[in-house]
Amino acid sequence: MKRRVVITGLGPVSPIGIGKEAFWESACAGRGSFHEMDFGEWDGEQFRCRICSSIDNFNPAETLGFPKKLRRAAKATQYALLGAFLALEDAGFTPQEVSCDGEPGPMVYRTEGLDPGKCGVILGQSVNNCDVMMPQHTSFVRNRGPKKVHPFTLPSSNSNMGAAAVAEWFYLKGTNLTISTACSSGAHAIGVAALNIQMGIEDIIVTGGTDHTLEPYFFCGFDVINALSTRNDDPMTASRPFDRDRDGFVLGEGAGVIVLEELEHAKKRGARIYGELVGYGYSADAYNIVAPDPYGRAAVAAVRKALEMGGVLPEEVEYINAHGTSTLLNDPNESHIIKQVFGDYAYKVPVSSSKSFLGHPIGAAAGLEAIISLLTITRSVITPTANLMNPDVEYVDKAAPHLDKRCDLDYVSEGMREQSVGLVLSQSFGFGGQNGVLLFKRFED
Repeated sequence: MKRRVVITGLGPVSPIGIGKEAFWESACAGRGSFHEMDFGEWDGEQFRCRICSSIDNFNPAETLGFPKKLRRAAKATQYALLGAFLALEDAGFTPQEVSCDGEPGPMVYRTEGLDPGKCGVILGQSVNNCDVMMPQHTSFVRNRGPKKVHPFTLPSSNSNMGAAAVAEWFYLKGTNLTISTACSSGAHAIGVAALNIQMGIEDIIVTGGTDHTLEPYFFCGFDVINALSTRNDDPMTASRPFDRDRDGFVLGEGAGVIVLEELEHAKKRGARIYGELVGYGYSADAYNIVAPDPYGRAAVAAVRKALEMGGVLPEEVEYINAHGTSTLLNDPNESHIIKQVFGDYAYKVPVSSSKSFLGHPIGAAAGLEAIISLLTITRSVITPTANLMNPDVEYVDKAAPHLDKRCDLDYVSEGMREQSVGLVLSQSFGFGGQNGVLLFKRFED
């Protein structure tokens, strides 16, 4: 019999709030935190887009301690560490600064019956740690060699350091993986973590996604391909998924970390259960490294795989947390994908985009959206699509004009909606055509 996978801890670290309650309050209000980007020594006027969604006044040492050790870590690693701390604490594990079996560990979670070898970490991260790499590269160039390059540059800049650091800090000795599939990194990390638990490899996995994207070099990459909104004079309404006047997303950052646990293990220790992960679908467009397949064939297959794994019919889904990037191609394409899977029911199921108030935190997106999906189930509130003033109901795709890609679904544009929700689909579609879809269900014993 397949082992069941439940979620017992939530750890959001985001521009709209750190910790479950602050995060959820802003999400329900559709309240973003968009403002001018800090370009440091660079002239911001060189960039088409000059706005972002950043975590300001971030001080993880207030919660985690060990400020010197944290200073050596990249921002994405710091976000992952704080997210893991919050998620584990929320799951009912008590932090203790101890040494385990003679092996030094700065902080370890211990609870009766917990086996470190049966607890793993699988995180999504899209971006190498540019905040470490770029200053050290500048030092290398200016000093004409390696003499001023810090010895922590190499280990700190690798994108696997978030997962590795979480394992080190919290003494989790099981599977340790970093999955990098652009905007769907967190979805694939959560999905693979669930498969590990189902197969009996681990009992508990800390999973989700993290990314720090707000370095001028990385920011520039999105700017030059016209992916970012240029609504610099009105940043708070810049992210407007499914709107006819959308012009790109607002780049964000953060971490969305959750604790997955095998059901019987969770019940034995009396854990609070937010929901059950019952479906995971994945596929590749094999079409274009940036643009989605205009027919959405592989994405449709990923959604159907998630539903099939969960053993549910499309009309049983009660809410869709959309990828919803506010880009010219994604939003109508995603609307078309939903119509292909759900048929006439597509017009009855609520759909909303968290990126309308979060911005797009790339590798962290699916983890934060998973947290919103689970709180939607437990608190019977659907978060809104902010800034949707004029749905793009007349959209025609020049590459496939015969397809219905009008943005004419129920996007929850009038503010949060109180509604009982028992089954949530969370969709993620990454650059490279890498699709990841998660299906969460209200827990029933």
